[in-house]
Amino acid sequence: MAGQTKPTPEQIAQGQARAGGTSTSTQLVDKVSSNAKNAGGPPKNTGAKGTGLDGRPLGSPIYGGETGSLPPQTSTGRPVPGQFITKKTQYYKGAGMTYLQTLNNKQRIAVLSKLAQIPGAYSNEKDVPTSNYLQSLAASQLVAVRPEDAAAVEKLMYISDTVGENIEDTINRFYRDPKIAKQTLDMSGLVGKKVSLTPADALRVELNQTMMDYLDVKVDKELANKYVDTINTLELKRGGNLTSLEREQLLFDFVQKKAQEIFKGDKQPDSLLLQKGAVGGAYNVLRKTYDSYGVTVDDKTLYQQAIAGVRSRTALENIVQKIGVQAQVAFPALAQYFEQGLTTKEALATYAGIYSKIYGVPENSVEISKMYPVFKGKELMSPEEWQKYLYTLPEFKKTKLYQQRSFNDAAVLMKNFGF
Repeated sequence: MAGQTKPTPEQIAQGQARAGGTSTSTQLVDKVSSNAKNAGGPPKNTGAKGTGLDGRPLGSPIYGGETGSLPPQTSTGRPVPGQFITKKTQYYKGAGMTYLQTLNNKQRIAVLSKLAQIPGAYSNEKDVPTSNYLQSLAASQLVAVRPEDAAAVEKLMYISDTVGENIEDTINRFYRDPKIAKQTLDMSGLVGKKVSLTPADALRVELNQTMMDYLDVKVDKELANKYVDTINTLELKRGGNLTSLEREQLLFDFVQKKAQEIFKGDKQPDSLLLQKGAVGGAYNVLRKTYDSYGVTVDDKTLYQQAIAGVRSRTALENIVQKIGVQAQVAFPALAQYFEQGLTTKEALATYAGIYSKIYGVPENSVEISKMYPVFKGKELMSPEEWQKYLYTLPEFKKTKLYQQRSFNDAAVLMKNFGF
């Protein structure tokens, strides 16, 4: 089709930043822990007995992103996917007391002195160790462990198991930067209130349905558990649930990871499977294209076209071209605009502006389906005809413009009668 715009590699790679400035799923997960060590892959539950401070079984994995792609080491010349960076939950109710009891007197005093300098570590200010109290402990050589001290350590252990670091690292990090400590403990909501996590079963069903939609395969147990852990860890980190858009980006990432496994034998030179965010990018390019042309599509078709698009950039470009052709066939009244390379939405910009002014909605939010009467025949309505048509619709009486006109008419009438 003449003048048809093809998606650029940047659109495909960055498409998941839909609606402007939204963090990619990789960035979201990377924020979980910048200090997590490479554990050689996503660990399975160790089977350790007991429940951790975050409510999951001890030994549950803490996902902390993945390493960068390695240089090509295969005959295909493509980058080798990065490795998972993970740790495991290790702290439980009572672990604060156990930790302090394992320290000698000198170490215990050192930890208490650091805790005293961390804003929010103690729930009650009167329990914070004073310098006089610490000096008396050092002099007596009898450093008893108070429940208040153990509770303070346990509060920080909760953070440790959220971000994937040892308690010593958390204490030292907060001691060195009290501002970060205060933001985390006093403002984030991670401590002091119970964080409501999305149920694991609901997340497994969500991922399984998504895999069926995109790839016609059921999700395996290991990947499902990893998805649950990723979502719940981010919720713990944030102190609340993720937005629907953020969840969608994470689903895209998991679909792409599974697609890499299924199509690992693909030899297409323009494959995007190893390009981060490609599934989300392809989906968003296609969704936007369908919306821009006003062509309807069922979800299943859109999902499968997105997968075809990441398997081959050429395939994605061809799908976009076909959407334009569909619009040409369906909307002959807009033929001259299509020949100029415009989309349906671009061709109807003037009409969208009229609708926006009358009905008080943002111009870019006017759906093409609302303007269908403009181009349903072989000839376009004129802008004047469109405006008159909108005044005849029942919903016009609900607009502010109608109410203002009614008020003005009433005012004129009252003036004419001398009121």
